Amino acid sequence: MRKTFSKFWNTAYLGIMLSFCISCQKNQEEEKINLPEKAVSIFDLVEDVKFLRLGDTSREESLFSKVQNAYFLDSFMVFGQNGMSYSDHGNYLYFNYEGNFLHRFDTRNIVKDGQTFSKGFYADEEGVFIPDVIRNVIFKVSHQGEMLDDFKTVNKATLYLPLEEDIVLYSYNRDKPKGLLDDDEYYDFFLYSEKEKKIIDKGVTEVPEWYRNNYGDIQLIKAPHSETLYHCTVRDPNYIIYEMTKNGIHEIDRLVFTEGMVDLDRLPFVSENRVDPHYYRDENIVTDIFGIQRVGDNLFCMIDRGFGTNYLVRKNIKTGNSSAVKIDWHKIVARDYVLRAKVLDYTDDGYFVLFTPAMVFKKFYDLNKDWLQPYLINDFEGLSYSDNDIIIFLKFKPEYYDM
Repeated sequence: MRKTFSKFWNTAYLGIMLSFCISCQKNQEEEKINLPEKAVSIFDLVEDVKFLRLGDTSREESLFSKVQNAYFLDSFMVFGQNGMSYSDHGNYLYFNYEGNFLHRFDTRNIVKDGQTFSKGFYADEEGVFIPDVIRNVIFKVSHQGEMLDDFKTVNKATLYLPLEEDIVLYSYNRDKPKGLLDDDEYYDFFLYSEKEKKIIDKGVTEVPEWYRNNYGDIQLIKAPHSETLYHCTVRDPNYIIYEMTKNGIHEIDRLVFTEGMVDLDRLPFVSENRVDPHYYRDENIVTDIFGIQRVGDNLFCMIDRGFGTNYLVRKNIKTGNSSAVKIDWHKIVARDYVLRAKVLDYTDDGYFVLFTPAMVFKKFYDLNKDWLQPYLINDFEGLSYSDNDIIIFLKFKPEYYDM
C-alpha cells in the first residue's frame, strides 16, 4: 500500500471528481451548474472501495473525531488540528499502512513554554512544519517529536507550504489578521520568495465586508504528478477557483449554480458584519467547494450544500458544459456528508481517501458485515463504537472520472 499514497498532506484531492459535465466561464452569468435532487449511491459510482481500521492508541479515541488533516509518508499520520495542545489537540499519531499504531508525540512536550496554537501543518521526509499563530513562529519537528528548528512566519500566515527551494506558499486558515501593511487587501494566500525576501504574488479578491468575518478552512490541493495547487474560498458568494504554481496565482473560474447561491439581499446578520450561520443551512446554500482538480480543460470538484449534502461536479472551462451528481453516502460517513476536513488524500493510483469515525461506521458495518468482508484491508473483528477512525478508499468508475 505504501506506494499508493502521495507524498504530503496535500490532502491531495479527490480523484473522485466524476465525469459529469459542468457549466463554465466565459459567460458565467448564463452558464449555471444544475444540482439534481435525486441522489446516487456511492457504491454505484465506484469501481472499488476499501476500508482500513486504525489500531490501538491507548484508547484516546477523542483524538480522531477532531482530525482535520493527514498525510502519508512511510507511515500514516493523523493530526488533531484546531490547534491548542490540550488533551485532544496538537497530538501527532503515526500508523503504518496496515493500520497498526506506531508512535505519537505531543507539541506540549516540544515547545514546553505555554501552549501552541496551530491551524494546519505541512510535512515531508525531513519532518513536520507547525505554524504557531500565538508566537508567529514555524516549528520544524522530527517525526519522532524532536525540535529541529524554528523560524518566523511571514505576514502572520497560518499555513506554510514550500513549492520549491526558494518559493513558499503561505496561507491564512480562518482569517487574515489585522495589523498588516496590506490590511486594505483581502487574500487567502500568497507566494513568498526566500531569496528576495518579499511577497511576489497574492490571491487578492474583492469581497463584501461581512465575508471578511466569515472566512473558513482552507485546503490546498496538490494533484498527483502535478506541481499545481487549487483552492476555492469557503462561503464565497463568487466561488472563485484559484490555480497556483511557483510562478504565480491565477483565477481560472467562478462557479455559478442554478440553486444554492448566496443572496446578498436576504442575508440575516447576528451582529455587525457577521452573518447568521443558520442562513446557509436553512436556505440550502453552497457552503464549500473543495477537492479541486484540473485535468486538461476539465475542472473537477466536490461541494457542500446546506451543511448536509455533497455533490460531485465536472465542468469544462472552455466549453462551459457541466453536470453534477448528488451522493447518497448510506450513512457510512458522519452526518451522511463529507467536509473538506475529512478528505485525507488522493493517491497516485486513483483512490480518494477520507475518514469516518468508528461510532458512525459501526452500524453500517454490522448491517453489511458479510458483504463488506472482501473490502476490508485489515481485521475488523470486534469493531466497537469506541474504536478509532475508519479510513475509506474509493476509486470512481472511469465513466465518472476519466484521468
